[in-house]
Amino acid sequence: MQPRFEKGLIEKLEPYLVPIARSIAGVVLGVVLSMIGIVIAWSLYVFFGGRTIELWQASLFFSAGAGAGIATFVAWLHIDRENGWVLVLTALVVLGAGILGAWGGYRYGAAQEIECCAMPTVSPVYYTALGSAVVANVAGVLFAAGRAILTRKRQSQIHNTVN
Repeated sequence: MQPRFEKGLIEKLEPYLVPIARSIAGVVLGVVLSMIGIVIAWSLYVFFGGRTIELWQASLFFSAGAGAGIATFVAWLHIDRENGWVLVLTALVVLGAGILGAWGGYRYGAAQEIECCAMPTVSPVYYTALGSAVVANVAGVLFAAGRAILTRKRQSQIHNTVN
């Protein structure tokens, strides 16, 4: 009797399903943590008596971006096979992308308005949270794909002496 080496359906779909599941989890968790960050930023702004819109916007962008970046970092984390420098670089990339996404989402949301009423249909804060989560996750996907391509090339150069 010979062993079967054919892969099952789950094993064949795993390389496609895992990144999709990580992306969905990253966006959902990113929106949640981004909204929590926005609530914290708003609370601190009100509690400490902030007076300028620039201070509010800066705290909004950084808190929403940090929440989305943390969520993306957790969604794409490979703690068992990465060294500290790769983890730090991943964190910096997704946090920076989250902050830029929050800024871009706010800019996009502030420009959306109904012609008759001259006011936004949805609060720009919603677009801030969504933009930070989506951009941070796109950066996480690109970083993970680049990391996978580089490590695959590096692993193919190492010969297995055990077998």
